[in-house]
Amino acid sequence: MSNDNAVTDVVIFSAAVGILVSGQANTFSGVHCYNKATGWGGVGIYLRLPGLTQTRIVNSYFDYTGIIAEDPVQLRVADCFFLGNSYVLLRSVHGVAKGVSIVGNMFSGTGKPLDIVQLDESKGPRFGTVEQVVVDGNNVKGMTARSTVAKRSASTNGTMWTVDFSDALLFPGRMSHVQYTLQVTGGGFPVHALRIAEGNRVVVEADRPVQGTLHVSVDQSS
Repeated sequence: MSNDNAVTDVVIFSAAVGILVSGQANTFSGVHCYNKATGWGGVGIYLRLPGLTQTRIVNSYFDYTGIIAEDPVQLRVADCFFLGNSYVLLRSVHGVAKGVSIVGNMFSGTGKPLDIVQLDESKGPRFGTVEQVVVDGNNVKGMTARSTVAKRSASTNGTMWTVDFSDALLFPGRMSHVQYTLQVTGGGFPVHALRIAEGNRVVVEADRPVQGTLHVSVDQSS
């Protein structure tokens, strides 16, 4: 398919791949992908243009079938409905993801442990270049939420607090930005510092035992 494509207000039925795109600068709006299900090997929209995606997919319905994007650069998926365990798959060719927004979507599954956004690094390197990637603000039922930003808290009476984001963040072993607040119960002003921020795990240590709650926010995109 050439560049500058627009598909609007259509229903795609009975096809292994609903839309296959190999040219940039596209917009897909109001598309109902009702073709072959992901569980049977089908794909709703396949973006086969690694490194120069420049595609907007908005206000569309993925009916048991999802999206595959190779090395996405400038991709927006927003205000879409994913039904029946369908998801967005980012496939590595050269390990690049830049300017990707997957926000404000609804995902509805059947209770299987399937992530709403998944990484396929089986035929390419790990995603090593991750810039301006935002996966956030999606509501999820019956699937596993994944995001590039997360917030969590942990309470303890001691000198060390650990917060693990492995089951929440999209990219394994990657945290570009970490912010934390240590809320202490009782008097005193303990000295504390961030000791570990790797492997999607954050560890904060204080110089003396205190009763406190650690609040942490992390962001995976540089």
